[in-house]
Amino acid sequence: MTLDQALTAAVLSDDGWPYASSSPIDAQDPGRFHALFGRDSLIFSLQVLPARPDVARATLRVLAGLQGQRVDPETDEEPGKIVHEYRPRAEPRFEEMGWPVRDGELRYYGSADSTAWFLVVLAALGDRALEHELSACWRAASGWIELALERGRGLVRHGPRQASGGLVQQGWRDTTDPLRAYGGGILDAAGRVPEPPLADADTQAVTVAALRAVARLSGEPRWLSLAEQTSARIAAAFTPDTMAVDGAERPVPGAGSQLGWLLWADATAPAERAAYAERLCRPDVLTDFGLRTLSSAHPQFSPGAYHRGAVWPFDSWLGWGGLRGAGRTAEAERVRAGVLAALERLGDAPELYAVSSDGPERIPIANRVQAWTIGARFALEHRWDGRLTP
Repeated sequence: MTLDQALTAAVLSDDGWPYASSSPIDAQDPGRFHALFGRDSLIFSLQVLPARPDVARATLRVLAGLQGQRVDPETDEEPGKIVHEYRPRAEPRFEEMGWPVRDGELRYYGSADSTAWFLVVLAALGDRALEHELSACWRAASGWIELALERGRGLVRHGPRQASGGLVQQGWRDTTDPLRAYGGGILDAAGRVPEPPLADADTQAVTVAALRAVARLSGEPRWLSLAEQTSARIAAAFTPDTMAVDGAERPVPGAGSQLGWLLWADATAPAERAAYAERLCRPDVLTDFGLRTLSSAHPQFSPGAYHRGAVWPFDSWLGWGGLRGAGRTAEAERVRAGVLAALERLGDAPELYAVSSDGPERIPIANRVQAWTIGARFALEHRWDGRLTP
């Protein structure tokens, strides 16, 4: 198994962990995520694990070194939490926007799911020596998730933000302001910002996967029990047409690619799996070129909206794995072939793209070379889904 060497070299650091994106490759490329992002680096590591386990080792080690040690509302740091974004020399724009830059460094922890991805990748790697080396780190990470579930009434929630700058929504659909024009984050059907603390479906999915990962790492069955309890809580709070649950336990409607995450993680009740898969396969979500982040029937949908309509290759990769696990092999193959066809047509490794009646189209805000798009292409080509089965 081999990776695209040129594209991979553009996102790997000298120490072997991946930046979220390359530097700009031309004047039209934003290239704005050429930094260490916890979630992105971990997902890329999982995607390329069969060919490059060294990337996972480097990523886990660097993130362990930055793991949260104290409570700091300004940076969203908490003990055991995995960093969201690290820039040793942050650009002036971050300080101008009020982000918590200290002595020129941005070390920001506003991610609801990076900690869970850390545990998933470590368990998937299966390196006993590294597990021993990072024992204190993964135990602290599992402690953070357990605490997050307790204070979130059985769900991992994010918000409200307690300081200036930073992210107000902190699942993978993260944003500084979901009302901004590029379509980032989660809104309700009327275009309002859901009341925090918000529990998004994507985060709950990877949380269940992480709890099973801790059971594998620790050998303690109580983590499997907690995974079952969390799945039951998801079943009580979510439906196939629920994007998130707000702070008042009201559902935020919206079918979309989050259904693929729930299937990928086996986070739904077995009796409901078929219904979730069926909803994911409807034409308002499943296109000829991947899975939409939000149904085209939703009032807030736009094909080029960052998290509310566009197609992300990494996101569709998870959905492909979820559909395959749910037995929807024909639809899974449609996702796999469609994403690969879109990447072939567009070139490079775009962060995301729009799908219209004319097919896949570039979105100006999208980075041209995104690490987890490189990883998605490799994983889809080699039919690797990265799932930790129960």
